[in-house]
Amino acid sequence: MAKTYKKNNRNVYKIPLYAQFWVWFGLVLGLAILSLLIGFVVISQILGIVQFSLWSLVVILMIWRVYLLTKSVIKAETIGRYITQTSAEKVVTKSLLATMSVNRFQDTPYISVPEVRVFDRRPSHIAVEVEKLAGMYDIDNLTEDINSSFRGKLGDYAVTSAMITTNGLIYKFVLEDVATDKTWRLATLDQMKQPSHVLTLQEGLTVNLADFPHLICWGKSGQGKSTTLISLLVQALMWSKSKVYIIDPKNEFSAMSEFYPADRIAVEVNDVLRMLAHVCDEISERQKIVADGVKIHQKMGLRAYDLGLSPIVIMADEIGSLVASMDNKQKKEFLALVTQIVQKGRSVSCFAIFGTQSPKTDTTLSSDIRSQFATKILLGSANGDIQRMAFDGEVATKGNIERFKGFYVSDGKTIQPMLFHVPDLHSHNLNDLKNIRKAYEIGLGID
Repeated sequence: MAKTYKKNNRNVYKIPLYAQFWVWFGLVLGLAILSLLIGFVVISQILGIVQFSLWSLVVILMIWRVYLLTKSVIKAETIGRYITQTSAEKVVTKSLLATMSVNRFQDTPYISVPEVRVFDRRPSHIAVEVEKLAGMYDIDNLTEDINSSFRGKLGDYAVTSAMITTNGLIYKFVLEDVATDKTWRLATLDQMKQPSHVLTLQEGLTVNLADFPHLICWGKSGQGKSTTLISLLVQALMWSKSKVYIIDPKNEFSAMSEFYPADRIAVEVNDVLRMLAHVCDEISERQKIVADGVKIHQKMGLRAYDLGLSPIVIMADEIGSLVASMDNKQKKEFLALVTQIVQKGRSVSCFAIFGTQSPKTDTTLSSDIRSQFATKILLGSANGDIQRMAFDGEVATKGNIERFKGFYVSDGKTIQPMLFHVPDLHSHNLNDLKNIRKAYEIGLGID
């Protein structure tokens, strides 16, 4: 809730004394002590009742204050985080107070300052929530105030994502350590080997597809989309006995047919449709296996992952160009098959990992299909409309994004878009055909 500040004799806005807890606590404590001193001189039943009431009120106020403090520390998880959060809240509030008082249109002794809440989630991020009051300036200027408030040990943290909640009552900011490079830099293929169903996207960021299925990556040419997808392909191939079906409209993965089953690579539209239909048949077969598993274990909600079934992955780059080459009948069939996969596949360890240039619904996938992807990555700079399409109505931030960077959202990991760094496969040639073949052999257990 917003706090009201009043201008004092030195033209400085301060919280009025009557609105401060410690003033009232001090007053009650002073009266209690005074009544105690009077009690040494005057003996009265009424005075005894007054003393009891005042000291009871002192105890109640102390207990209430300790309760609120304990609750805040528990919520912060550690005393250190609590101190960091409260200190940051004071600094941000002071910055907002200074800016809002300077930009007032009329001279008034009172000013309302929004409530500020800071959540220390380091090393991942710091979240800041600011109450939106009527007449507050735009989010870009507010972002500058937030950035200028973080100094010292938090000086490397800056706003990477800013938004207003759908009800229009709260500004929400995500600050990340912009001085630290989170690029996943790999020197050997062994570093890419992950537990089954788990994918590493960047340093400190992994997703388990069994819990949060499907991933989609958008980005224009040269932003690192293909590199990101290749890193995911290599990891998926190394999962024990996994099946990876590759939709390859650019005909870039055809060379893999030297060592990889040809029926798992489709280039032409009709071949893609046949392959997706085959995957849907596999989903139906797995649904029966899972149903039998439920009967055997007498436990509802079992998944293929829980039964130890190896994952199936449909990997596709440039979905947009593929859909654009289809006639209406083919497009309808394609979207129907993809819908089955993303909706039914989650419980039977069948996952989609797609890449395309734009999230525009008129050229690629419908919003119903996109909503099934738990992890979404948008590389490079994009305007607000593109960001809203990618992130279900949310906008990350304005401004240009460096090459090989972007934003991502992931169910269970983010509350709004956060910075993404494309993995580095080029420095040690981990994206060449030899390493992809080696990854496949590791998955087969040949290694």
